Amino acid sequence: MDLYRVDYTLLGMVSPNCMKVLPISQNDEAEKKPQKIIVGDQEGIVQMFQIKKGKINMLFKTLPVEQITEVCLGGALGTVQDKIFLSMGTIVRGYTKKGRMFLSFDTGLSEPIKCMYVTGNELLVSGRHIFNHFNDCKDSNTYLCPELINSIITLDVVKMQGVMPILACADLCLRILESSSVKETFYLSSEPICLHLMKNNGGSYGNEVLVGLRNGHVVLLKIEKNSSVNILWELKTQSKQGTITCIDCYEFNGEDHLLIGRQSGSVEVYSLESHCVPIEKYKYSCSESITSIQGGAIRNFGLPEIVVTSFTGWLFGLTFVDQHIDKDIIMESSNIILNDEKQKVLDIRTEVSDLERQVAIERNKYLEFTQKSSRPSVLPYLTIKKTMFLDADNLIYHLIIELEATIDNVLLQCNSSINFIDEENNNTAVVSKSKCKEEDDNKLLITYRCQLNTTKLELKMWSHEGDHGILTAYITPLLQPKSCQVCKFPIKPLLFHQRTNKNITYQPQSYLTISGGFSLSEAHLWLSNCLPGIPEKPGSQENVEYLFESIITDMILLCSYSRGSINIKTDNITAISILKDNFSREATRKNIKLDMVYEISESSLMLMINAIILKLKIDIKNDKQLKLISAIKQLSVNPNTNGESITKEYLELISKEDELKRQESLKPSRMQRLQAIMLALFDDWHKLRGLNMKPNSREDLQEALQTNNTLDSLSSMFEL
Repeated sequence: MDLYRVDYTLLGMVSPNCMKVLPISQNDEAEKKPQKIIVGDQEGIVQMFQIKKGKINMLFKTLPVEQITEVCLGGALGTVQDKIFLSMGTIVRGYTKKGRMFLSFDTGLSEPIKCMYVTGNELLVSGRHIFNHFNDCKDSNTYLCPELINSIITLDVVKMQGVMPILACADLCLRILESSSVKETFYLSSEPICLHLMKNNGGSYGNEVLVGLRNGHVVLLKIEKNSSVNILWELKTQSKQGTITCIDCYEFNGEDHLLIGRQSGSVEVYSLESHCVPIEKYKYSCSESITSIQGGAIRNFGLPEIVVTSFTGWLFGLTFVDQHIDKDIIMESSNIILNDEKQKVLDIRTEVSDLERQVAIERNKYLEFTQKSSRPSVLPYLTIKKTMFLDADNLIYHLIIELEATIDNVLLQCNSSINFIDEENNNTAVVSKSKCKEEDDNKLLITYRCQLNTTKLELKMWSHEGDHGILTAYITPLLQPKSCQVCKFPIKPLLFHQRTNKNITYQPQSYLTISGGFSLSEAHLWLSNCLPGIPEKPGSQENVEYLFESIITDMILLCSYSRGSINIKTDNITAISILKDNFSREATRKNIKLDMVYEISESSLMLMINAIILKLKIDIKNDKQLKLISAIKQLSVNPNTNGESITKEYLELISKEDELKRQESLKPSRMQRLQAIMLALFDDWHKLRGLNMKPNSREDLQEALQTNNTLDSLSSMFEL
């Protein structure tokens, strides 16, 4: 069904979860007034609006202070939750709906507040790693999280008879706290980004929580008083739909609905039930990432609507149209130009022309001043939202760059080999590739020239493990004077390994043990430079352990380290070789002597070869079938034969073309990457075992990797 967009206003940059719709009061309900909207932006300005007759009525507006990181609604339990709480820096402020500040509380955190949740007299705040629970503004509990905290929440205080804080952490898990310690840790399939109570109150028993994941899925969890966790359902979507940034629940037409906002700019509405997976009912897409989403009656009393804020500050509404709502009301409340409004349009056009003329005059003055004066111009600093994350389902990385102004072009430079994936349906930028000179230490120079009004650029890329370097993005906005801002992204040697919590039923047969005069923090730094997903700082324990899984070969990597010791266990021989070389280089740079002991098992080699061959057979078969389909289509077939010249087997093969292309697009270039992994395994096996390669053995292996017929004999090419 359709959603009709109505733009309300353009605000400053808005952080996630910084817009709320106030619940309607009894007086407003009696007078049939629409609900109010409260927004806090990154400039520190708090604004409350109410829409009357299609126009914004400003109820109150504060002066700019520190950047507002979250907005929550609260109040005494059992009453209307219309008190407004804002987090900025380390301070929490409270406002009434009339704009009077009644609370200014310094939490005393050693880092800025990133997440906040308010219920009754309970205040929960967290920075990147520190969580604090306050009761009546008195410190109740504190917890230092070893991982990055993405979101916090607590179950319904009344129904659960107490506070049960839940932290969504970057290591793919939820931490359920009791006092100042972790009572339960529950792992998910992807990194949890946002938390929200089911139906805004936790459901019938107050113990149901919606979790939005990095891979775009939504999970409904049921958490008991003893902290046991059960998954009621998981809403699975394609990864291209984007990471979930915000969630809300909204009831209209007598049904509960799930509202989802995504980083890709998608807004989705699902029917919501505890016992079954939600069903999509509405969808809308825009070109900017969604930061907040709420449901309410905004333009007209009793007319349900979705209110959305985007990254660049747009506040707009999405109105439903279905059999339950009179379409005439929608059209009446929309911004449709009527005959009596023509004069207003003419006045606005005149005002815009005057403003354009004034801008031209001021621009000419500026140009004359800069040409006569030798003083440099002040370059504008723009907020850039940049993320690079692993898509484990498609074996690629997503690089997303979003700017508050229009992007003119983005230049990407890297000193390691990176492959960017060209998408046919992505026409927002023109790509220009430049040749790189070896003496400049460049292996990638590529420019994306964006179309007009483009504020977000999303790219997909992959690289071979073992290559490492720095990807530098030079971002040029469409502003005067011309300037660019630089963002850097590390390309790690084992970039296709991710943290996991799998129960290991076997012990890897190959290992690498390193000892020497290095500290715990140095060991932590060396590993974090090689593997993604490791926290910024080491944990408080003396011995730290991590478990990784290769998303390409499915090999497990066990890593444990302490002061003066690093232990690696894995069947991935190439990973051992990469880590060994990187540790040696880092130790040499710091003049630290290392003692390295490693053992490379034949069983590990056979396990790797079989894992690669199993996937490679599928990819080679699909590639061969697609090439065959292309050749068949190029044949000139007499139309009068009705396809009789083509066998039934080939006709069935042609009918599978779309499915084969879809499978190939889900894991781009996997066949070439698996072949490169097998060649690297061949090199590392000989290097670590101290064996000499036979003449032309590598070329023979490379040729054998091209067809399915010779794959089963690959193990004989390795010297055992």
